[in-house]
Amino acid sequence: MKKILIIIFIIVIFIIVGGIFGYKKILSNEKENKIIQLFNKDFLGNFSKNKKEIIEKLKTLNREEADELYEQYLENNNIIVENLNKEHKNLLLNDIYNNEDSSKNFTDKEWEVANKFLNKYDLELWYIGRGHVSIREVSDFYYKIFKDYVTDDYREYLKITAKENEEVYESESGLAITLEELGDRIVTWENFLEKYPNSKLNDKVNNICNSYRRDYVLGVPGGVYDYKESADEYNRFVKKYPNSPTTELLEYYLENVNLNNPRDNDSEALSKMIDKYIEKYFYLGYLENRKKGNFFSYESNELFEKFNMDKKEIIQLLKNLNKEEANKIYEEYLESNFKILEKIEENDYEVLDNVFYVGEGNLDKGKLDKQNKFLDNYGLEIVENEIGLMITEKKDFYYNIFKNYVSDDYRDFLKLRSEDVDYIDYVSSFDKYSEIIADKIVAWENFLEKYPDSKLEKKANDICQSYRVDYITSLIFPSTTEALINGRSNRAVEELNRFIKKYPNSPTTKIIKFYLENYKNEDINDILADKIEEIYSKGE
Repeated sequence: MKKILIIIFIIVIFIIVGGIFGYKKILSNEKENKIIQLFNKDFLGNFSKNKKEIIEKLKTLNREEADELYEQYLENNNIIVENLNKEHKNLLLNDIYNNEDSSKNFTDKEWEVANKFLNKYDLELWYIGRGHVSIREVSDFYYKIFKDYVTDDYREYLKITAKENEEVYESESGLAITLEELGDRIVTWENFLEKYPNSKLNDKVNNICNSYRRDYVLGVPGGVYDYKESADEYNRFVKKYPNSPTTELLEYYLENVNLNNPRDNDSEALSKMIDKYIEKYFYLGYLENRKKGNFFSYESNELFEKFNMDKKEIIQLLKNLNKEEANKIYEEYLESNFKILEKIEENDYEVLDNVFYVGEGNLDKGKLDKQNKFLDNYGLEIVENEIGLMITEKKDFYYNIFKNYVSDDYRDFLKLRSEDVDYIDYVSSFDKYSEIIADKIVAWENFLEKYPDSKLEKKANDICQSYRVDYITSLIFPSTTEALINGRSNRAVEELNRFIKKYPNSPTTKIIKFYLENYKNEDINDILADKIEEIYSKGE
């Protein structure tokens, strides 16, 4: 009897416990159903139906057609999802994301229930910050549908975006991902642009990349920005990705930002500076240009094309002109080209001041040679002068264009210009250049003598004087004067005597002889300067 009572008791306990659990299950189902009822199943069903139709259609298309279908479907789906959000605006705007001040918010469990239901349609609730929630496709929605049908570039694009969409990008306090993650995202998209230079997606990808660059360097609006912490990340990026074009942007930024006294930074000015740099140097197609060795901005590349078109037009025009008209066209063309090149230098002073240098102002010869190989197509080159780099026409540019059309004096002038020598810091290269420069002086003196009435006389005299001043001032040092006083000779004295012997009738010989006769005079340098100016003024 006692055993029977125990059995009955156990059965009753099971019934009670089962009833409790069953009741809780009913309550749970009721709660879940209550949440599910908040969503319009007709709208969700329409979204799902469209997806199934797309999947069936994809089976009949080639890869290029599948690419086009993706674009169409994305556009249509954006409208459908927008309407979904409008249909549920009362729900989404009702603080359903956990908010202690609202009794209508979703608990974590309710949020999970809602997303479990929406996931059946490949949708989810997505918190986009500042209390705002939206309904969106799950992160890999398009990748799963299209990956087996589209071209390689589209598949990789969808794979990258699926990965990036897994997490919130921006929150109330700024970036929701780390700066390092953002830097790596930039490189991922740069690699895409390099791998697929002709992809139809590149305009979109380039915009994504530039948006990331701005946020990476400047931070997102409303976010907290730490200059020194950011600089540490930029240095990591530069070290890890030395060949990334973004490295040049970061180096440019680091040169202009004040890390020692961050409060002194003008954030608005920095923002404008970075925006301008990105707009100039990260245009669509810039990576392809960089491969060719071209580091100039979009606007400058437009000017290169104008420069080239002008050249073609001039060549055609010359065929119908007489010599005097051709002379005039040369002068006008020279001035026009000067303005174009001046504008390019104004546009791209960042390139000329930074890109072609490494370390403490050392020229990156490889990069400069690559750029000049590209510019050679236009008859241009970058050369170094006393203050840095400048872009100019190649020496024989005008001679090759005009030699068969202009008058004799213009032809000889252009020929001499095509044979000019480039030299920097002649003083330290004395042995290499002295005789060459001496010959150039005399060549221009001969031109002046041959064409005394040429319209080019002033230009020729200026060039001659430039060579003459460099030659004489680089030879007549205190050490040269000291050697003469002591009755000794040195390399400079030997060169001066060589010039006199080789070119006895040169106006420059008069200057050298004057120096050799008066070197003991304490004011010889000032007197000599007057003598050089006198020869120049006579146009000799």
